[in-house]
Amino acid sequence: MSHTEKHSSRTYLIGTLALLSLVTLVPAGSTAADEKLEERYNAFGVAMGAGAAGILNITITRYSTEEERKLLVDSLAKDGQEKTVDLLRKQKETGFARTQSGAGMKGWPSVRLHYAHQTQQDGKRVVVLVTDRNLTMAERASGGRSVDYDVSALVMVLEPVEGDEKLIEKGEGTLYRAAKLSFDKDNKLNVEYLGTQPIRLTDIKREK
Repeated sequence: MSHTEKHSSRTYLIGTLALLSLVTLVPAGSTAADEKLEERYNAFGVAMGAGAAGILNITITRYSTEEERKLLVDSLAKDGQEKTVDLLRKQKETGFARTQSGAGMKGWPSVRLHYAHQTQQDGKRVVVLVTDRNLTMAERASGGRSVDYDVSALVMVLEPVEGDEKLIEKGEGTLYRAAKLSFDKDNKLNVEYLGTQPIRLTDIKREK
C-alpha cells in the first residue's frame, strides 16, 4: 500500500475529535492539578486491512487544561497542522502508549502523549488522546505526502463496570496512526488518515 493513500474519516472519530473544536460539550470529572493521576488501559488492536493484531497499553497521567486545548484549537484554525504540531510537542506530557506486539501497529512501539481530553456523551465517557507522529527516516528523506500526516489520534468510548473486583471501565475505540486535521469553511473539523482502515481497538479495559 502506498504511503500517499489517504481517506477522509466519517466514523465516530469525527464527532469525537470535535472536542478539539469550539463546540461546548459536558466535561467529565476532572482531576486537580496537584493530584496524582494514573489511569491504565489495555486494548486489543486489530488492523483490518493488514490482517494483523496486537496489544496496546495506554497510561494517562494528566488531562490537558482548557488553556492548552484552546491554544491548539486556535492554532489549527489559524495556522494549520504544521505549526499546531510544534505547539503540541511543547505541551507537557499527558501519558504514554506502547504495544506489547508491534503487529498491525507499525510506528507505534512506544509514544509519549501530549493531549488528553475527556467528556461525557450519551452516558459514556469519551477520551481523546493526540500526539505527534514519529516519522521514519525514509519518510523524511523521500519528502512524500505522508510527512503531512504527522499526528496520531486515539479515541476510547468507555462505560463503567459494576461489581467487578479488577475493572473500573470497559469499551472500544479507534487508533489513527497517521492523520491530518483541518477545519473546513463551515468551521467543522476534517480528519484524513493514511491507509484503507484505521486500527480498531476492541475489549478496552481500565484496571483498578
